[in-house]
Amino acid sequence: MQDEYNKGNWENEQDNERGSSLSRLDFFKSTSQKSIKSGTLLRALPFVVAGSILAFVIVFTWINLSKLDKKIKVLEDEIQQIDSLYKRDSTEYHDLKSTPSLIEHIAREDYYMKSEGEEIYVIKKANQGDNNE
Repeated sequence: MQDEYNKGNWENEQDNERGSSLSRLDFFKSTSQKSIKSGTLLRALPFVVAGSILAFVIVFTWINLSKLDKKIKVLEDEIQQIDSLYKRDSTEYHDLKSTPSLIEHIAREDYYMKSEGEEIYVIKKANQGDNNE
């Protein structure tokens, strides 16, 4: 009786060894069909879609932030230039307010203004390229 039992086990083992490759393929086929039927893939689909959308949003946001950082740097440089111009103009304004002789000097040289009883002669320098002397 024990020989029949051992004989039966040996035959089952041989069948398992011969059909192991087929049974593995059948196993994967059956599990993939079971997962589709059970809805495992359908349950994972929203997470995959949400992850893809999230990745797109992150990349798009990162690109926009890098563009905005460049604009900020350009604007900061412009602010520095405007500040230097403001400081120069404010010192010039302060000088003009404090010294009336400077106002007279600028009026005579830049705007060709004159006092009463004066005459102004404007002499233009000839360009080096002109031969009309």
